[in-house]
Amino acid sequence: MEYHKIADLKVQCIAAKEDFDFFGVTLDDVLDRTEAGMHFLRRVKELCGQTQKVEWTNTAYTLNITMLPGERVSFEFSECIADYVISLKHSMAMADEQTMGPLKEFIEALEEADESEARRLVAHFEKNTREISH
Repeated sequence: MEYHKIADLKVQCIAAKEDFDFFGVTLDDVLDRTEAGMHFLRRVKELCGQTQKVEWTNTAYTLNITMLPGERVSFEFSECIADYVISLKHSMAMADEQTMGPLKEFIEALEEADESEARRLVAHFEKNTREISH
């Protein structure tokens, strides 16, 4: 695997077919979020942090997966607030009317907040989201 630090809290990992084979997973495992696929993603994020000296905060986590030529795949792990906001904006396309207003307000609050306040808001939001979904 190749690792590239993009920002303080953003690392790209490029995996080849051999890397998937080594971990005993397929790309479908990752895309379908099977137990093996999720284990692979957790392990790769951990390796990204170790190799690129990134101290993950476990807040505002996003993942972008991009197919590359030659059966390679890019995994871009980020905990940057700006990437989190972009992800939320993409989520708006699927939001119903009831969710749209609060989501817009939350995005605006994140865009106006400084880094530490934004992280606090995201941590609170993610905690509430986990509690609702369980």
